[in-house]
Amino acid sequence: MPRPLPRLLAAAAAVTLSLTLLAACGDAKKTDTDVKAASGGTDLSGVTLTLGDQANGLQTLLNAAGTLKNTPYKVKWAEFQGAAPLFQAMQSGQVDTGSAADLPTLQAVSGGLKIKLVAASSADGSGTAILTQPGSAVRTVQDLKGKDVVISSAKGSIAEYLLAKTLTDAGLKYSDVHVQYLLPTAAQAAFNARKIGNWATFGIYQDIAVQKGAKIVVDGRDGRTSGIGFISAAQSSLTDPARKAAIADFLGRLAEAYAWAAAHRDQYAQVFAQKNGVPLDVAKTVVGQGADSLVPVSPAVTAKVQAVSDLMHTIGSLPTDVKVAGTVDTSAFPHALAPTTATTPTASTSANPNANANPSATSSAAATPAN
Repeated sequence: MPRPLPRLLAAAAAVTLSLTLLAACGDAKKTDTDVKAASGGTDLSGVTLTLGDQANGLQTLLNAAGTLKNTPYKVKWAEFQGAAPLFQAMQSGQVDTGSAADLPTLQAVSGGLKIKLVAASSADGSGTAILTQPGSAVRTVQDLKGKDVVISSAKGSIAEYLLAKTLTDAGLKYSDVHVQYLLPTAAQAAFNARKIGNWATFGIYQDIAVQKGAKIVVDGRDGRTSGIGFISAAQSSLTDPARKAAIADFLGRLAEAYAWAAAHRDQYAQVFAQKNGVPLDVAKTVVGQGADSLVPVSPAVTAKVQAVSDLMHTIGSLPTDVKVAGTVDTSAFPHALAPTTATTPTASTSANPNANANPSATSSAAATPAN
């Protein structure tokens, strides 16, 4: 069972950036010719790519699939508890790429962050939900009127969109509930202590709470969320030819990892449970809620996410109504992975020895858009 968590500060500034240099810089015996051939003729041996991740989600996936081995560039992981501090690090130039759900990505763009959406994934929305305590009188969204709802993590999270969308669908206003924001681990601890009655959350936080008896009021399926997650890249990184080539290579390897996970869900769940210190049944739920592929950011994807931007701007959550199509750069990942590639990656259960084994410091699986 998960260990009790220390209470964390809700302020994003309290989240510490940790950079873990992986031994993913290729075989030392590779020649300059080998390195250039692996990257379309660009020498990447001097590139260090810093990958922004939310609580070991992508790192767990890539280590399980074994697709990030022998890269022709060095890799650093920058781990965060939520999307807000991740994008703050991108703002300061510490991170090349980030992974987050649609709304926190829109929030960052709306705030002026210079990023481009370079790849997308899609899930069914079941990995985001509004929870209430066992025995609560709250059974429907209408029952939330006049009540407090805690959202993980910061303003503009995917959990906030679920709340806004379901209130609108129920004929209620956003102001009909009293919203508070807490980072996921702090909210988890408060919910476990019954200091929180209603909690809009996602991923492994949601699944552990449900395992302990929390009731799902509503989840993100059936169009209540878009289910879209994005890999974004700093514009400054994309204008550097070598760094852009490294990002393109990384996206191809990530696509292979998604395909492997879709074809080996039980094996992936076992690795996820081991690396994140959660029960296997919880890991299977998290993995089952995830996307099964990485795809280019198509017009169909941007149309779905534009609806998210429009609603959240209307209620005042987004400072500007982001024109999603204008934030896309497909040049680093123009084509989806061929279906036959799904079985090519080799799984690795050794994974990253620095992966966090505390279940409450984890987020949703990499295949699930986080935050």
